[in-house]
Amino acid sequence: MGMFMNRSPCFVLYIGPHDRAKCLDLTLPEWEIEVFEGPCGISALTRRPDIVLIDPFADSDDGSALDVARADNWMKQLTCMAISYPPPVCALVPEGTSQDIRVDLMDIGIDDGLQWPVSSRMLRAMVNLYGQKKSITQALDSKQAALDKSFAYLDRFKQEMGTAKKQLAAERKSLNAALKQNQQMILERRRMKSVQADLKTSLEENMDGFGKVLHTLIEHRVEYNRGHGRRVAEIATFIGKDMGFDEKKLEDLRKAGMLHEIGLLFLADAPYQQSSIQAAKFIAKNEDFGMPDHQTDYDRTLMVQYPVKGAELLKQCPGFESAAKIISQLNENADGTGFPDGLKRRYISMASKILAGADALDTLRETPGITSTDDILIGLERLSGARLEPVIVGQLEKYVVTHLGPDDFRVRGVGIEQLVPGMVLATALFTASGTKLFTANTRLTKYFIEKIIQYHREYPVDTTVYIKV
Repeated sequence: MGMFMNRSPCFVLYIGPHDRAKCLDLTLPEWEIEVFEGPCGISALTRRPDIVLIDPFADSDDGSALDVARADNWMKQLTCMAISYPPPVCALVPEGTSQDIRVDLMDIGIDDGLQWPVSSRMLRAMVNLYGQKKSITQALDSKQAALDKSFAYLDRFKQEMGTAKKQLAAERKSLNAALKQNQQMILERRRMKSVQADLKTSLEENMDGFGKVLHTLIEHRVEYNRGHGRRVAEIATFIGKDMGFDEKKLEDLRKAGMLHEIGLLFLADAPYQQSSIQAAKFIAKNEDFGMPDHQTDYDRTLMVQYPVKGAELLKQCPGFESAAKIISQLNENADGTGFPDGLKRRYISMASKILAGADALDTLRETPGITSTDDILIGLERLSGARLEPVIVGQLEKYVVTHLGPDDFRVRGVGIEQLVPGMVLATALFTASGTKLFTANTRLTKYFIEKIIQYHREYPVDTTVYIKV
């Protein structure tokens, strides 16, 4: 019952015969009772009773046939009490009172009908129940008063808002004029954006066309390498995708692959050119790879410098700056013996490493004496760690066995957990950190497989291993 479970005195107003009032179980100190024979005189009460008990049926023992007229008359007189929160009124009814009689009593305003004799425990429960009702009613009245006060504030606020509205109306006119001007500016901005988009599309088309012109010029000027640029671009983008390059980097890599030989146009004997692999060997060993006798020292120097010369040319063309940067490091070797700066592995950009590998692979395909993919794989292994980054070599070998080898041998990819002794690796196997575990054509043994699994736990290996079938 919450706060009403205390044992403070309860004031009971009983209206009925005095002799019946004596029968009520209200002898405990916590009860105070005042008895009236009828409702007359109750207006003289100075305080509010906690509960009113009316006993209009004291002279009736039959609860099936009661006359509620007397109770109705008493209720009409009770309603004249000047009390802010009227107390609950309960009628004492004899045993066996029908439900219809109880409903009739509730219709005339009586809160409940209590069966005679009534216990003090029942009265205490009724007092607590209606005490809660009174508290709730008081709380609601308090909230209603606060609400009325809020509405009063709102009315005053409404008047102030009316004044502000008149002031805003004047500002609205000036704002409308500003909005019209702003709308015109928005329309003009949209038009400018549309023009800019058209210009961008046109520029991209012009750049693409310019790139095609340069590539066509390279193909026809350096006739021994026709199709070389397209193949290098295809190989490079394959590796770039596999290594997680985004679309912008892949496009720059494709441009670099298509145009990486543009520097060869500076050679005196244009139809003759050496591959980037031969140029790298020339730098490292100062060997002569069949260069014509009539070539000057300038031509020989230019042969190894052509990526830098080509990059300097492309840097002047908007949209080709990134491709030029990739091409400029084409002849840098993984072991630091390259040109022009002798950069080592980590100082060479990944895109330039990929481009160098793609150029090397396609050059090997065109090299006399290379008759099978096995020859290509052997040639790539010789370049690993010197000319090319070992990780790039692994990617190139993957490209070879998945794109170039259907006529020479068949390969399939298996998971590390599917490896069994006797399988032959189609490509070299590297860890994610670049450590080479096994070369291509290695026949796996139980010990080798256990070693691969052990490394995979600490330094993950490519989850797809390509083996010969």
